[in-house]
Amino acid sequence: MHNVYFPHVESALMSSSDQSSAFEDGPASELIRETARDIADLYDDEYWQAVNHEQVEPTEFWQDCADAGFLGAAVPEEYGGEGMGIQEVTTIVQTFAENGCMGTGMLWVVTPVFGSITLSQNGTEEQKERYLPKLANGEMKFCMALTEPRAGHNTLNLDTFAEPTDDGFVVNGTKQWISGVDRADKMLLVARTKPESEVERRTDGITLFLADPSDDAVEYHPLETGIPAPETQYEIHFDNYHLDEDAVIGEQDNGLYQLFETVNPERLVGAANAVGAGKCALNRAIEYANSREVFDAPIGSHQAVQHPIADAWSKLEAAELLVRKGAWTVDNGGEAGAAANMAKLRATEACYEACDVAVQTHGGNGLSPDYFVVDLWKASRLGRIAPGSSQMMRNYIGERVLGLPRSY
Repeated sequence: MHNVYFPHVESALMSSSDQSSAFEDGPASELIRETARDIADLYDDEYWQAVNHEQVEPTEFWQDCADAGFLGAAVPEEYGGEGMGIQEVTTIVQTFAENGCMGTGMLWVVTPVFGSITLSQNGTEEQKERYLPKLANGEMKFCMALTEPRAGHNTLNLDTFAEPTDDGFVVNGTKQWISGVDRADKMLLVARTKPESEVERRTDGITLFLADPSDDAVEYHPLETGIPAPETQYEIHFDNYHLDEDAVIGEQDNGLYQLFETVNPERLVGAANAVGAGKCALNRAIEYANSREVFDAPIGSHQAVQHPIADAWSKLEAAELLVRKGAWTVDNGGEAGAAANMAKLRATEACYEACDVAVQTHGGNGLSPDYFVVDLWKASRLGRIAPGSSQMMRNYIGERVLGLPRSY
């Protein structure tokens, strides 16, 4: 643990509502960025390569984030948080990614989003008082068990079933591609509590639960991906796993609609991370293009090198505006589905292009781990698949925004 005191953060958090405009950072946002940059400066590429390739626990980094108040950014003040919103969370995540903290977007999704935001929005008073302070101070980690082998992106096809009993529920089923189960103290579990054949609408009969991944009735094993990431992916099996009645988060059988309150922030945080990672890769490409000389001139002076960097940067800037719009919409109680889906689509696609450009700019050196851009490129590919594939983002835009016929 570094035990570093970040003097900027107190005034930043106290003035978090002081935003100049959607296009200009106010004093609070700039102070948050400055604090995040100070933390990022403590951790070099070697540290993040160990975190992402060897799954070394980023304990020091996580504690610095807790000490800065970042982990509790979206937690209400009465539960030990800072009472801020998704605008601040996306600012934190993008700044870390932009400054080389590779994979931190996933860390933010699995705990502050799946844990803090879900419980803040839908938890009981007892759940909030018990868990939110621990999430805010870094004492607790979370994960979410949603995806299943048969269902894929079609959440309505969930096979995992929580059978109501006299004293709670008994859960049976399988989840797949679940991030960080081995590190999680608690799990946001999504399961059916009524069969599709017994509900008026297919979207009914799904419930959110607060589950314990360390229970003997919960078994999991790792899945290999080939993608550098701080969180290992797992397949989980529930075998007559018992949950008490007080494990329900929100309203029984209405969980799908409550899940949307988590999904939109999840996509915006993922998009913010993609914007930051793309800019990190391009900044390294720019530095290399300025210093690498071939044919008696820096390679950055050649338009074949310069123009792809310029194109990729402009696309990241456009994606960042969509992230800001989506975060603002969430924080102001608006319907954020359109902005969140468009932000996630454009940011992850732009990030992949930016990282590919960065590798190409480095030439053969781009494949060397010493330059770090190959790791960013590999990781950027995952963003086009999860959370929510680019195709599903396009489906949402086509049907919900443009009014085109349903395609699935």
